[in-house]
Amino acid sequence: MLQSLNICIILFLFFSIISISSALFIVNSKNLFYSAISLAFLGISIAVLIALISFQYSLYSVFHLLLYVGATVVFLSISLVMFKGLEVKQVNTQWAPIIAGVSALLIFIAVVLSLSGIKLTQVGEINLQALSTTILEKYWFPAIILVVGLLTTLIEAITLARRD
Repeated sequence: MLQSLNICIILFLFFSIISISSALFIVNSKNLFYSAISLAFLGISIAVLIALISFQYSLYSVFHLLLYVGATVVFLSISLVMFKGLEVKQVNTQWAPIIAGVSALLIFIAVVLSLSGIKLTQVGEINLQALSTTILEKYWFPAIILVVGLLTTLIEAITLARRD
């Protein structure tokens, strides 16, 4: 119990720092493409923080990932590169691969330690009708937000594609 609590606190602090630094980078960056990529990191870290609150909110976390990272950020990045003709400037820093490697190793260790206490059980058949009924009855509000968000992204894409 104490070990899992510490891992949750470490993950919470790690993703809190990532979310705050990503938000600061979005505000201070002058390149829109880098801001969109940083928005993806912000969306992922917020989704992890939502999932860390309680296991009950994991579906909200998945909706957050689908809406912000899966649709909006990818759409923004592709449309910025295709229609604005942005040049992405590559900056070579000596210490960035080391920090990325250490961060990846820490995340891997945290995931392995958090999964080591979980006992595997046999998963039964997945009933898609029961799953859709559960989503529509229990999680109707995030489903509506997801549909509205994806529709606005689709309308933006059609507007940009017509580009008369």
